[in-house]
Amino acid sequence: MSSVRIRLFQTESFRLAAVYAGLFFGSMAVLIVLIYLIVGHAFERDLLEDSNDDLASIHKAYATELLKRPGKAVHEAKEMIDDRLLAADKDDVFLLQSGTSTRLAGNLPVMAPEAGILRFRNPIPTDSDKREHMILGRGEVLAPGLYAFVGRDLHEAQEAESEVLRAFGLVMLASLLAAAVGGLFLSRSFLRRVDAITGTCRAIMAGRLGDRIAMRGTRDELDRLAATINDMLDRIGALMESLRQVSNDIAHDLRTPLAHLRYRLEMAKLEAKSTQDYETAVEAAIADSDQLLEMFAALLRIAQIEAGARHAGMEEVDLATLLGHVGDLYKPVMDDTGHPFEVQLAPCAPVRGDPQLLLQLFANLLDNAVHHTPAGARISLIAQMDGARPMIVVADEGPGIPVEDRQKVFRRFFRREQSRTTPGSGLGLALVLAIADLHGAEISLCDNNPGLRVVVKFPASLRRASS
Repeated sequence: MSSVRIRLFQTESFRLAAVYAGLFFGSMAVLIVLIYLIVGHAFERDLLEDSNDDLASIHKAYATELLKRPGKAVHEAKEMIDDRLLAADKDDVFLLQSGTSTRLAGNLPVMAPEAGILRFRNPIPTDSDKREHMILGRGEVLAPGLYAFVGRDLHEAQEAESEVLRAFGLVMLASLLAAAVGGLFLSRSFLRRVDAITGTCRAIMAGRLGDRIAMRGTRDELDRLAATINDMLDRIGALMESLRQVSNDIAHDLRTPLAHLRYRLEMAKLEAKSTQDYETAVEAAIADSDQLLEMFAALLRIAQIEAGARHAGMEEVDLATLLGHVGDLYKPVMDDTGHPFEVQLAPCAPVRGDPQLLLQLFANLLDNAVHHTPAGARISLIAQMDGARPMIVVADEGPGIPVEDRQKVFRRFFRREQSRTTPGSGLGLALVLAIADLHGAEISLCDNNPGLRVVVKFPASLRRASS
């Protein structure tokens, strides 16, 4: 259990939650300080405004009476203070003094006459614990030797500020607890999903190659990671299946030519009587060896293409120009084999690809059309747009391919019974499929009525899509 707790605290989600909690705590602390200062300033401003109003009233009463009856001016100021004391709150303080030692009215002891805003401790206890509170007010010299002060005890304001601080403190504590609980919850959820991914990967490493990481469908970063890993596993599985198939194909399909080669050499050893017999046998063996080397070269080329080794040679290719070159190369071949050849090249959006591999793709398709159709059968090479996608079609009027064999012909070394008497290794269409997959193209076989129609659709051009 302790190790689980340690792992929870070490997860990235908990660290992020802790960082955000720290940032929130710091922001709240700054906000609380600002609010505390603003509230304190507002309280003091209101108290000073009240004190200024009372002091102005005392000053006005004194000045008014001084004009009418100078001898009664001080008395009028005293009565004003007495009336205010009767109606005032217990936190209000007043003082009217003569000189520096005689209090004429008010509830404060005499003090040094100072004009302006004053802040000092209240010498009069205002509660049961006999604590001294701060006084904030304003003093004014009404006349030579006559001083007045009006202020307010800050006890209630300080209590209100303390309540604000306590409230914010509770909010901060609750926020920190919520952040901690949220961080633990997120860490636990994150850890469960990471453990599920790890468990699936270990199961795959143990040999359960069909397992895949479960996704929640939330489309979050872990779902995207799981989808990417699953795609990678699918790709690895396809490559392993391809490798297994190649191994099987090599074991089954190359055994016959190797056995044939061995038989030729053995017969030459047993039956050859002259130098000419040996030369004939050696030439036949060399021809068989060349055929085997061509097969291995084709297999290696397919493997390199499927592994994406030719991505570095990608460039922008004009399909119409490339197919025009292919048509020029194959026109003499078609004439020699007696196949009417039709080339229809409409302007196509450029595609990103390897020109040499694309040339190999179309050449293999035309080679198949020539080898598997009788003389007189028309062969067409067509380039056109299918919406935003460039589409290339190689059509012939030959016997075609049955529907049940149309996917099989893309397998390595697969040859239909009708094709086993013709030259070839059964790797041409496998190479075509590998090149098409490298370029993100879709290849399909359909009826040409009569004959076969091979359709290659490339992805929409980026330039066209952006426009």
